[in-house]
Amino acid sequence: MLKEAGIMRDYRTEGIIIRVRDYSEADRIVTLFTKDYGKVQAIAKGCRRQKSRKRGIIQLFTHGDFALYRGRNLDTITQVEGRESFPALREDLEKMAFGAYIVELVDGFAVPGESQEDLFLLTLVCLHLLCAGDPELTARAFETRIMDLLGYMPYLDGCVNCGQPLTGTGITFSSRLGGGLCEVCNAQDRDSIACSMGTLNMLKQLSKWDIRRLNVLKMNGNVRREIGEIMSIYIMHRLEKKLKSADFIRTLSSVQIIG
Repeated sequence: MLKEAGIMRDYRTEGIIIRVRDYSEADRIVTLFTKDYGKVQAIAKGCRRQKSRKRGIIQLFTHGDFALYRGRNLDTITQVEGRESFPALREDLEKMAFGAYIVELVDGFAVPGESQEDLFLLTLVCLHLLCAGDPELTARAFETRIMDLLGYMPYLDGCVNCGQPLTGTGITFSSRLGGGLCEVCNAQDRDSIACSMGTLNMLKQLSKWDIRRLNVLKMNGNVRREIGEIMSIYIMHRLEKKLKSADFIRTLSSVQIIG
């Protein structure tokens, strides 16, 4: 059917494995975030066999070049050449947790069949930053940048309800309304989150910051906490679901393994 429609069954693309699960005794089903085709669901047959060339490559976070064959429900990975496996994300629990969070965000927002090259490149940069830098700060930067790229960045240049400047005390953030609320308007959303003006300013700064220079950005603990709370709830509102990796990070933080 695909051949009759003039669609090539075989194709190649650069991609990142953003989800993986075992299937049958020897296979894995993976979600790829590709540079050319967006999100792709595929099966890697035989990759769990001891002698398979794919065995050490078909795993979460792998960045590589994939040859695939289009199928009715799932594509099939016929060949893969790994570029980067990001071993540091498997050797450190904190890095692994934030890495899982980043790829789960990508899985939630990536579009099947649609190239999102800016998001693909951002994801690669942030996986590198997670390995070498501050995992929590990298995640905060990724959250704001992905919202900005997709056109979901909250309104922070004034009160989202009345448009007046956000100054003084009583400022809150409304996920439902998509921005900051002044002291007069914060009653418009009883579920809005109290935050400081410094936190909202940092959110704006993060969305435009050169992410490759993230190591020179200074952010105190209170601002980190408020941004984490704000973006977690805002992203959950946009996706209309909870992220398992975000819950895992909170669990680790509660027992002081991270944070």
